Amino acid sequence: MTLTTLLIIIVLFVVNLVLIAVSITDLMPREKVRYLSKTGWIIVIGAVFYGSLIYLLVGRGGENETAISSGKSK
Repeated sequence: MTLTTLLIIIVLFVVNLVLIAVSITDLMPREKVRYLSKTGWIIVIGAVFYGSLIYLLVGRGGENETAISSGKSK
């Protein structure tokens, strides 16, 4: 394995970890998400490589559907 290949793998891994953190942080306060339950999205985010990107592009509800922005607290 060349140094360039190793560097590309490391960069992709770090980007994936950042996207997972952003996705989970976005998912938790939402009251509604599209297509799957929160548990289903957590499985997709954790198990599928770049599943977090799938969630961010497809699974998010509207911007005003979070518990924080709607004024509700749990």
